[in-house]
Amino acid sequence: MGHAASGMAAVELLDVAAAPASWWPLIWPALVVAALRASDVTVNVFKTIAVVGGRRGLAAAFAALEASIWLSAAGIVFADLSVARFAGFVVGVATGTWIGLSIVHRARIGLVTVRVFVPASEGRELAGHVVAERIRRAGHAATLFEGWGKDGPVQMVLAVVKRRAAQHVIATIERTYPDAFVAVDDHASGLAGHVGRARV
Repeated sequence: MGHAASGMAAVELLDVAAAPASWWPLIWPALVVAALRASDVTVNVFKTIAVVGGRRGLAAAFAALEASIWLSAAGIVFADLSVARFAGFVVGVATGTWIGLSIVHRARIGLVTVRVFVPASEGRELAGHVVAERIRRAGHAATLFEGWGKDGPVQMVLAVVKRRAAQHVIATIERTYPDAFVAVDDHASGLAGHVGRARV
């Protein structure tokens, strides 16, 4: 009786040990799909930056690489539309987006648009002109616009600069006119950046 019980226990242990091996054929394609999709979405972020920057050759190279990786991932998924591979596809897209944008922000790649709003009421008619001139002296192009806000006339200074230079431009603005309202638009993601005390 004791030998029979120990034999059954041994069989159960072997079944448990064999279970991960039976899962592996389902899991590894999903992991490969996730890695491929994370890669091609990351490449897509850099392709977008190249397109915005007008670098056609680099954008084309990124596009070709993105397409080849995407086709590899899609081929694995369409060969077997399992839940695991579908999940890997979705997780890869999310991961690639996060990785690509993280690299862009950490490496300060690409361009941003810095918008500066200053009051132009009586006695401050030249405030926008002064801010624009200081930005130009720092080595960046700046365009001045006249407008009207809820509190009266305003002037907007618009400057498109490299991301790595944005902090320097913002510091120049704050030294010139500390009460200026600053907004930063991110060209890499196409979304508005931080408003007020801008951070890039």
